[in-house]
Amino acid sequence: MIAGLTNFVARFPSLYWLTGPIFDKELRVSSRRKRNYFLRVAYIWLLTAFIGLAWIFMAKQGGSASKVYQISRMSETGKYVTITIVWFQFIAIQLAAIVMLSTAISDEIYHRTLGLLMTTPISSLQIVIGKLFSKLLQLVLLLAISMPLLSVVRVLGGVSWDYVVSSLCVTLTATIFAGSVSLAFSITSRYSHSVIVRTALICFLFYIIPSIVLPLLQYVYQFRIDAERILFHVNPFVALAILTRSMLSPAMAVVGLPWPLHCVVMLGFSALLLAFSTVRVRKVGLRQATGQAGIFASRKERRLADGKIKKKTALSASSRRTRPVKGPPVIWKEIINLWIKSRRLTVVVTTVPAVLLLAAVYIYCGYKGYLSREETHIVFILAFFFFGLFRTASSAATCITSEKEALTWPILLTTPLTEKQIAFGKIIGSCIGGWAFWLLLAVHLLVFSLAGVISPAAVLPLILLIASSTLLVSAVGVFFSSCFKRSSISASVNLILFIFFTAPVCCPSPLPTFLVSPLFAAVIILGVTGGWDNIGGPFQQIGSRWGWFGTFLISGLALIVLVAIYLSLALGAFAIAVANIRRRTF
Repeated sequence: MIAGLTNFVARFPSLYWLTGPIFDKELRVSSRRKRNYFLRVAYIWLLTAFIGLAWIFMAKQGGSASKVYQISRMSETGKYVTITIVWFQFIAIQLAAIVMLSTAISDEIYHRTLGLLMTTPISSLQIVIGKLFSKLLQLVLLLAISMPLLSVVRVLGGVSWDYVVSSLCVTLTATIFAGSVSLAFSITSRYSHSVIVRTALICFLFYIIPSIVLPLLQYVYQFRIDAERILFHVNPFVALAILTRSMLSPAMAVVGLPWPLHCVVMLGFSALLLAFSTVRVRKVGLRQATGQAGIFASRKERRLADGKIKKKTALSASSRRTRPVKGPPVIWKEIINLWIKSRRLTVVVTTVPAVLLLAAVYIYCGYKGYLSREETHIVFILAFFFFGLFRTASSAATCITSEKEALTWPILLTTPLTEKQIAFGKIIGSCIGGWAFWLLLAVHLLVFSLAGVISPAAVLPLILLIASSTLLVSAVGVFFSSCFKRSSISASVNLILFIFFTAPVCCPSPLPTFLVSPLFAAVIILGVTGGWDNIGGPFQQIGSRWGWFGTFLISGLALIVLVAIYLSLALGAFAIAVANIRRRTF
């Protein structure tokens, strides 16, 4: 007994009791994978690009001033470069955690190794924690890459070590929470793109809803609550924003907001999610170990495996539901998959609250008179547009790799379908995947253009912009999916390019940003057609010599060039994807 107690106490500091051999196995496998080295190289390139943009922006602020003035502004430059590094790693590390953990448990379930693990002394807690910590270690290495840069930039002055340490801790705890959500969804979803979209939506709702509800309760109903203080402890975006504000302006620092307490709260949320995942993994693993139908099986297959229905009844019911193929086979298959998935109970349970919340937001905005303001419609249109593109990108990046992982890709290549038909069907199917957001966007444009709030002249340009950008995002995703074998790699690379494609911070001036970001282009279209001076200013200044006709002419030509660029790039990605289909079969 004493020897056992001694061994337990000796093993406790090593955390082996928590991670088990899963952590050691994942580390050995990760060190041999090229994707992790590629991730670090891409992270360094992107970080360098953002630092360069921040440095160029600050250099333009000095202009042609004297050397003495420019030297005196080096502390301000150090502050903004540090902020760029901190916020870049804050967002990039969370996105990487969501993608890397999107197949953490589903791979074990799909390859039927989870049941084998449950027959070993490895516990379900060790499986969950080992998977999480092994991926987090790769992300901690990314955070360590930026530490020398933060140390060097601090030499310029103006940045304290407290801000550097607090930002790293807030980033790490937010990453653990995002990874825990993604791991929890990977237990019940087979496809990585589905996990990525669900995790992004859950995190978005978890961060946005309290940020809207609490200030409204405080302002409208005069509740005696400190919304900023509450949000600081539960929202990492608000916490990092307050820490950044305090670093830039020490006079605006809020007393009594300790960032370690925020980290403890986020770790508490993550612990609850991991506890749920542990219970769920044990249930699924035992079900698989005993030969029962897996969690990815349909409800009828599970009932048949459990003996609740007879096999003859199931066969007769399934034979009656045979659907004839109509139209292009690949597109038909993608639509049928969407229809089958949309009928699942989990999708209905998550969709109904989202629809009710959206209806409540519309009712509240109409009650307060916000629907007559252009800023409100810009927010709605950009939100629907962004999530539609995001759903399309995540679906396209895994449409071929998921079939390679399921070993159905060689079967598809043995059919009479040509490479162009397969690639075109995958592209169109990925575009249709975001149908819910496209439907919401179409209804919003139709209703408020008929109401006269949005100019009807903006409808056709927005349709052209949305169609071309969606085709580009889908074609690029299919291209990456044809290049890689694993969904996680394809989704990671495509997500990085998607952020650069949609984020307007990639270009410092308005016109190049218009040609890069479709979101910024949508705002310009609404501003020019609606006559909003504060939004369509750049193009209105260009066409001021020719009046309103010049404004529409310049903006129309820019839109034509933008759509032509998008379609050309989509056609090039489609051609390369067609060439890769037969080359990278396995």
